[in-house]
Amino acid sequence: MRIICRQIVLLFSGFWGLAMGAFPSSVQIGGLFIRNTDQEYTAFRLAIFLHNTSPNASEAPFNLVPHVDNIETANSFAVTNAFCSQYSRGVFAIFGLYDKRSVHTLTSFCSALHISLITPSFPTEGESQFVLQLRPSLRGALLSLLDHYEWNCFVFLYDTDRGLVISTTPLASNFMPSSVVHSWLCMLYNKSINSITACLLGPSTEINVFN
Repeated sequence: MRIICRQIVLLFSGFWGLAMGAFPSSVQIGGLFIRNTDQEYTAFRLAIFLHNTSPNASEAPFNLVPHVDNIETANSFAVTNAFCSQYSRGVFAIFGLYDKRSVHTLTSFCSALHISLITPSFPTEGESQFVLQLRPSLRGALLSLLDHYEWNCFVFLYDTDRGLVISTTPLASNFMPSSVVHSWLCMLYNKSINSITACLLGPSTEINVFN
C-alpha cells in the first residue's frame, strides 16, 4: 500500500514538474492607456505588483512583465501604432481602455491576432471572443426599470462625461423592445462640469440633446 501511494505521489509530482517546466516563468502583458485614465493606470500597476509579490506560488506561478503605452488621443492612427508596439513585444494580453473612436480598431486587431483585450470600458454592442469586459452592460437593467415602473423621465447621476454615452446608447430606439413606443426624457447631471443635459428619446432613431 505504501509503495502504491509513493508511486502515485511520484507520478503526480512528475506531471506537476512537466507542467511547470512547460509554462514560462514570466508572461508579457500590455497596458494601453489614454489621457485622463489615471485611476485605471494606478489599478493596473497595483494589480501587477500584488501578483508579482504574492507569497503563494500556486496562485502566481509566473511573473507578469508589463509593457505600457500612453497615448494622448484615441484616434485610429494612435491606437494602431500603440497596438503594433504591444504586439512586437510579444504580449499575451492587453489591458486597455477604448472609446467610440477606437473600439472597432482595438477589437478588430485582437480578434485577428488572437490577443485578449481586458478592458474596464463600458461594453459595446456585439460580442468578441477575445474581449473580456470587466463592467456589466447597463442596457438591460435600465430598460427593465423604465418598462416596469413606466417612467417617462429619470435622473442618471454620473461623475464624468461618460454618463452621456452610458445613458444615450443603451436607450436609443433601435435597442428598445417593440413594446416601448413612447418617448423617454433622460436627465443627465455631469458633476465634473456642473451641467445638466436632457436627452429626449422617441420611437424614431433620432436623439435630440439639449442643455
